[in-house]
Amino acid sequence: MEKTKNKTFLNVAVIGLKLLLICAIIAGIVSFVYDLTLEKYEANIQETKNKAIGQIFGKEGLDCQEVDTGVYTVKENGILIGYCVEAAGKGFGGDIQLMVGYTADQKIVAVEIIGHSETPGVGDKVKNPDYLANYAEQSGELTLGTDVDKIAGASVSSRGVIAGVNAATKALEAYLAEGGAQ
Repeated sequence: MEKTKNKTFLNVAVIGLKLLLICAIIAGIVSFVYDLTLEKYEANIQETKNKAIGQIFGKEGLDCQEVDTGVYTVKENGILIGYCVEAAGKGFGGDIQLMVGYTADQKIVAVEIIGHSETPGVGDKVKNPDYLANYAEQSGELTLGTDVDKIAGASVSSRGVIAGVNAATKALEAYLAEGGAQ
């Protein structure tokens, strides 16, 4: 009986050690792949942000510097032409990541959606340029249905975008209130 217990314990210990070894090898491979791809991943994210900023201001080669978390100054030939703020709002399928461009006097230039998980054909209508154009020239906290219309059938997504825009406006106002570049 004692031999059977020892043999069973030994078998369980061997299986446990094999599983531990397998897990350690897999963790090492995952870590290696993460390190290998991290730089490219971060470069792709920065490229997406730069492209959004260029589309917002309709110009290439602008000097964009992150001056606070998610807040960028946008300069052309050393002269401040505005700001861009990264923000997110809760949509139907998850967060809607967006970039909001502002003139130097804090009026919205344009809004670009840089990431979302909204339902194709319904919630993703918030990415439509005609819809996003409704935000141009607006300032301050916006109200859905008053300042900007909601999209029929995509009211949760519409609320997500306006929440993101309002969060961006608050972030810019906080940055400027702390003595940020004007």
